[in-house]
Amino acid sequence: MIRDKIAAAAAIFVRKTLRLMGKGATTLPGKIALKISPDIIKTKASGKNIITITGTNGKTTTSHMISDMLNTLGYDVINNISGANLASGIATTLICGKEEVLKAKGDSKGLIYVLETDEAAFAKIAKPLSPKVCVVTNLFRDQLDRYGELTHTRDLIAGGIDGTAASLVINSDDSLVASLGKGREDRSIFFGMDKEALIKYEKENPVKKGIIPPSADAVFCPECKVRYEYKARTYGHLGDFYCPSCGSKSPNPRFAAIYGSDKNPAFEDYEFKIKDYKKDIIKDVILKIPGSHNIYNALAAISAVTVITEIVEDNKEMLFEKACDASSKVKAAFGRMEKFKVKDKEVCILLVKNPAGLDRSLQFVADNDNAGCLYLLLNSNFADGKDVSWIWDVDFESKAEDLPENIYVSGQRYADMNLRVRYCGREVNDKGDETRMKDIFDKALEECPSGKCVYILPNYTSMLALRAMLVKEFGIKDFWK
Repeated sequence: MIRDKIAAAAAIFVRKTLRLMGKGATTLPGKIALKISPDIIKTKASGKNIITITGTNGKTTTSHMISDMLNTLGYDVINNISGANLASGIATTLICGKEEVLKAKGDSKGLIYVLETDEAAFAKIAKPLSPKVCVVTNLFRDQLDRYGELTHTRDLIAGGIDGTAASLVINSDDSLVASLGKGREDRSIFFGMDKEALIKYEKENPVKKGIIPPSADAVFCPECKVRYEYKARTYGHLGDFYCPSCGSKSPNPRFAAIYGSDKNPAFEDYEFKIKDYKKDIIKDVILKIPGSHNIYNALAAISAVTVITEIVEDNKEMLFEKACDASSKVKAAFGRMEKFKVKDKEVCILLVKNPAGLDRSLQFVADNDNAGCLYLLLNSNFADGKDVSWIWDVDFESKAEDLPENIYVSGQRYADMNLRVRYCGREVNDKGDETRMKDIFDKALEECPSGKCVYILPNYTSMLALRAMLVKEFGIKDFWK
């Protein structure tokens, strides 16, 4: 169609112009293209091999893992690297993505699009995208002023899925996500923790109890409204759940993670195993991006890469094994366990945007013996969610004594975060609004002991502001590069 050609040409022109100005140009080109041709996503997605990744937490990390693994396996990959995951960002990637294709070394096996997709947007764009594989990571409370309750988010994702014929790669340990497999059994592939290994691990590594109980985000059976019971949990509402009333329970995963070495998953290069129960194969895997929650992200990525290669490759041999091996080449996404060095110190950025994410990041910092400082940034712009009361749903108390001695707070809602820190029994070294962000960062870096790490936990818009400052100050890559 002439309209599609005009839309694509306009998007490419706007993209090139904005890039010359040093802008990311991740959404505006797509917005303009969609105004000119509302069907541009369907047109550009037609006939392509596409993987979508949606869910509350882990979308960007899982997308990067999948992209890096496929590239290692010999595929050219196009992804929305910036995390622009609404319709405008997806359209921009489909139209302009060939400018930033991850080229395979040697002969390419073909091109695969790896597209992180916003949970609410997924309902509208899944059908025109027509992906081969849909990955759903998890569902946690996040921006209730935008998404509403979790059951609504789950229903949005279900509606998007039903507009496609995609294979579903879904989390068996999340009751809401696992429920997406009901009625879609013929195309559902589950990933999760190995049940026996999880029970054993929890007995050997009991969780330190805090004042706040584990997340109640999705702990009631949707069929009979009875609270789930758990044989074992990983974190939040994830784990080996079952309903004592109707007998509904967590599905048996095809791809299962088995805890490995005595080393804590918070440390670098944690070794664990993944079993493909369909093929009865167990492979050793090294977790390249530390954090116990990243075991799920690595598992989701290996599952998705195995499934997509089973679809597109003629030779079906050793695909799971190759996916596991390729996981050793993954790198952290921007703002997600992103690290860089400043003289004899490290800086690590961990994006946090909801109770589950902040809880996991605090636990990660508390577990790390290299933590020299903790810097918390909290904004309340539209992209963050205006309501910041969610910070009171996070169990600071059980981690408080293990957090670094030096704690700093800034952002638009620095006073809220300062109060939360004080209520857990700790005091901050310095605090201030967003205009003092750089001053406080400089102070944290100065007071961080040599050989230690400044851990920065920002929410979304504060992370973008922080990274913009770090790009100028230390020359780290822009988020869109």
